[in-house]
This record gives sequence, C-alpha cells and structure tokens, in this order.
Amino acid sequence: MNILVVDDARDMQLLLRRVLTLMGHQVMLADHGQAAWELIQQKHFHVVISDWLMPVMDGPTLCRTIRAADLPHYVYIILLTGMSGKQNLIHGMDAGADDFATKPIVGEELEVRLRAAQRVLDLEHMLEEKNRHLKNVNHSLSAAQALIQNDLKRAAVLQTGVLPSQKTFKHLCVDWFFQPAQYIGGDTFNYFPVNDELLFFYSIDVSGHGISAALLSMCLQTLLGSTGELYSLEELTHKQAPAFPSALAKRLNHHLNHMLDTGDHYLTLIMGVIDTADEALYFVQAGHPQPFLYSPITQRLERLQCTGFPIGLLPDIEYETTYVPFPPGSRFILYSDGLLELQAETGDPISEDDLQGHLQALMHLPARQVMEGLSQRLNLGASGGDKPDDISLLALDFCG
Repeated sequence: MNILVVDDARDMQLLLRRVLTLMGHQVMLADHGQAAWELIQQKHFHVVISDWLMPVMDGPTLCRTIRAADLPHYVYIILLTGMSGKQNLIHGMDAGADDFATKPIVGEELEVRLRAAQRVLDLEHMLEEKNRHLKNVNHSLSAAQALIQNDLKRAAVLQTGVLPSQKTFKHLCVDWFFQPAQYIGGDTFNYFPVNDELLFFYSIDVSGHGISAALLSMCLQTLLGSTGELYSLEELTHKQAPAFPSALAKRLNHHLNHMLDTGDHYLTLIMGVIDTADEALYFVQAGHPQPFLYSPITQRLERLQCTGFPIGLLPDIEYETTYVPFPPGSRFILYSDGLLELQAETGDPISEDDLQGHLQALMHLPARQVMEGLSQRLNLGASGGDKPDDISLLALDFCG
C-alpha cells in the first residue's frame, strides 16, 4: 500500500518508514498536517499514519480536512497518540479517524492494524466498483426509459389519429372527448355513415390500460371498421338495422374467444345504429356503463337501464338489442367508467347521479360545448399526473 507518515519527530518518521518498508509498503514522509494535506492532493495514498500533536496542523484537523474533501478514493487514517482516555478516543473518531495506535508503536501491532486497513480498503474498492456498475446500469435504464417514453408519445399521437375527425353527417352531429390514463390507453370509439339514413357507432373500453390494452383497442378499430372482417356494409340495411348490433356483438365475442389471443383482457362496449328515417336508435350494451338519452319532449336526460355481458370473457353469449325512439333533438351520450373513478369536490368518486347532474345542466348546448363544459366541470384536461383510468365520452345528436 502507499502510506503517508505524518510526524514532526524525525526519529519517529525514520522508524516508521523502516518498519513499513520491511513490510513491503511504499512510504512518504510529512512533518505536519499541512504538508501532508498538500501531498494527499497530489498523490494517491491508501493509508495515512499521523501523529496527534503537531505544529501548523495537528492530526485531528488533518482528519477533518481529508474527510471534508471530495477525494476520488477512500483514505484510511490511523492516529498515533500518547494520550489516553475515552474523551480523546471520541474526539479522534469524531474527526474522522479509522483507528488508533499508542506510542511507542510496536511492529506487530502496526501490522495487524494495517491488515484491518487493507480489508476496509478492499471493501471500499468493491463498493466503488458496484456503485460504478450501478451508475452505468442506471444510465442505460434512463436512456431506455427515455426511448420508451418517446415511442409512447409518438404512439399516443397515432392512437388519437385513428379516432374520427368528421363530426357532422347530414342530420346527425357528433362530438367526443378522449384522455388515456397514461400515454396510450384501451378506450376507443368510432362512427361512420352507412348511407344517408344510417349511422353506425361504437364505444369500447378494453380492460386495463397501457400498451397491451392500446394494441387491442387498435386491433378492434380494424375489426369494426367499415372494411373490417366481421361484417360487410351490405348487410347493414334499413331493414336489418334492428338486429345488427346484437349479431355483431356475438360475432365479436366469438372472435375474441377463438381467434385472438387477448391474454387477460376483455372489453365492454356499447355499439349500435341510428336510423334517422325511422327516428330510431338500436344498440347493444355489453358491460359498459349505462348510457344517457336526452329527450326533446321531456327535456330531461335519463339513464337507460340496460345490461349485457362483457365481450371476450365467455364464448357463446347471446346479446340483446335495445330500441329507443330517437326523434330530432335527441342526444345519446356514451362514456367509459374512467369518468366514475375521478374524484368529486368532496373527495368521493363521481357517481352516475353526479355525472347525470353535470350533463343535464349542459343539455341546452351543442355537443361540442357539452364536451368543453363537462371537461371544465370535472377538470378533465388538467395535467400533473396520470388519471386512474382511460376516459372517453361520445355524444350523438339528432340535430335535424
């Protein structure tokens, strides 16, 4: 080891240098603490053996100086003293000394103390290596996390990009709100005209959220699109509209149970058809929150009592189409259960009654302003942390 001996007594310096050299160590000498500190800043010493009482800078002061410095390696300090007593020992330990030896020093005792120093220095070296390795690992993980976050942000743009942009279809007006719990989510929805009289729509909530839920929701966009493989637009006619939602829900359930490996995921949905010629709404509910229907006759927003089994949990489930009149001025509102996981001002989760009350107060507004008003009331667009779950809202108006 490289050892620095600090002592104002020349005879003690020479004695210690001879003993340490015979042990196989490299030794340098300093007359006091200040000279020792200047050498320590220039060279790498494993051990400093310092006298306690010295001019210019004493041993405890040298200890404190070494410990306060940001040295790239650990220095093991042995204080030599002729003083005894517990208070002196405590004073030396507080200053940063690792060990003590009394004068006159005995060679065998010094060798034992240096073996203890070597063990401590080996442990320090091992710890430094582990910390260096952890630092490299953390750097790699940070780089990987930054790459993943960048990819997720781009994926979020793509996921939002597949949502419908057109919001007016002859007699129908549509608006929506979408906010994933994280960058991307499992909620999705779509709508498109089949002809001048029929509008097909759906709102889906894939269980869970994150990458796997988002991938499944994107897959469902493809399956249920106008060119999807589960149906053709030719079979969605004015005559077949009343039976179409339940038939398509059954096909989708079969597809998820037998054709897709969805893992632990399942989905809830409301899917249906608006027939503006017959002023009728046909839809199927599969585990989704119960939708709201605004009637222009009563000018009230009512929650439709309907139930159905989620898609993808069990095969061979039958689904039932619900019919409601849908004259001009009607409004149909769908939402995912992420809304019901938000907190009200009281700190309790928002209930369906709370949501109904907020929406009822906005029913005199167009669909776009309803979304804006509800977003303000529930603080939906606020940043600063992930939402408990994905949130999606869809309002379908027969605007005449």
